[in-house]
Amino acid sequence: MERRSIRWLLLCAMISWIAAGCAATPSQTISNRSEPVVQVPSPETHGWWFVRFRMDPAGETRWEIDLLIAHRVLFPLIGAHGEDIDLWRFHRRSAEDNTGHQFSFLFFTTAQVAGSINQMILADPLVRRMLAVGVIQEVITDPVDHNDHQDVGDTSDPKWSPVMQNTWPYYIMGVSRMWLEMIDQVSQEIGIAGSPTLGQLLAHYQRVNDEVTHIWQHEGYHALLHHLNAIFGYEAMVYWEKRWKAF
Repeated sequence: MERRSIRWLLLCAMISWIAAGCAATPSQTISNRSEPVVQVPSPETHGWWFVRFRMDPAGETRWEIDLLIAHRVLFPLIGAHGEDIDLWRFHRRSAEDNTGHQFSFLFFTTAQVAGSINQMILADPLVRRMLAVGVIQEVITDPVDHNDHQDVGDTSDPKWSPVMQNTWPYYIMGVSRMWLEMIDQVSQEIGIAGSPTLGQLLAHYQRVNDEVTHIWQHEGYHALLHHLNAIFGYEAMVYWEKRWKAF
């Protein structure tokens, strides 16, 4: 009798424990009539962000400033955040308007990474030096509390086809990286020692710009335009003068 009582008590205790466990974990039922669960990403998950460096719009454009910013400010930053940035590119422009000479860095990443990059650029000692003496007039960064360019093709030319808009960022990233690597190699070949002043840096990158321009003018036709045409099967295209031309 005692053994049966003990067994009975143990059985009751086990049943109570199982019942308690089932009550603590409610069951879930999924059927083909259930509404699908759609996980909508945060608006800031990924998107394009801009950092714009504006120079004095008056007088002759000093293109060497672009190279100085690209090489001394952005090159190390891209290396440090390479795994966090999906796409990036440069944009250079100079015109007789209110914007004038502007060098832009565009990058596709999360809002968190964008905020970190913005802070690094604004705190960069060389950027602060150039702002202090007026080499750079203004640095404009995008706010990271929202993003209006969440698709890869959102910053491409809207007149292009959707296919071109969505694929062009990969092409121009390669071009931007090539240009930056050219600056790096030419800068090392020319050399600049010690702790150069801002004036010495600008003079150095003027020489670098001259050499990169020389390479573009003498080798760009075959190395870039010809081989780009080859990728597309040597098919002719409508040139900007509105006539057919194959490179």
